[in-house]
Amino acid sequence: MIHKIIITFMLFFLVFGCMSQIVSIEEHTNGMLGHPIHEIQTAMARPSSYASRIDWKETTYPLQNGHWVFVEPEPRCLIHWEVNQEGIIVDFSTKGGSCD
Repeated sequence: MIHKIIITFMLFFLVFGCMSQIVSIEEHTNGMLGHPIHEIQTAMARPSSYASRIDWKETTYPLQNGHWVFVEPEPRCLIHWEVNQEGIIVDFSTKGGSCD
């Protein structure tokens, strides 16, 4: 009996532990504000990243305020990171599809 309880708890923690590692778009975007853009660029360069798997070509564009935008692809949308002259993420917007 005690073995069944232990196994049940182990399965519970395994399942919920794996689920907690999936980060929503909202958590990802809010969590990156104030961070250097190179953190996202480094993550996107990993072979296991979504950007690498779809062979994404780096996309940027300038803004009139002197900042620039770095575009990060996600499975159903694009994140447009606004980056200041020091390379720090100061804002973002999501475009397209379902950015949930």
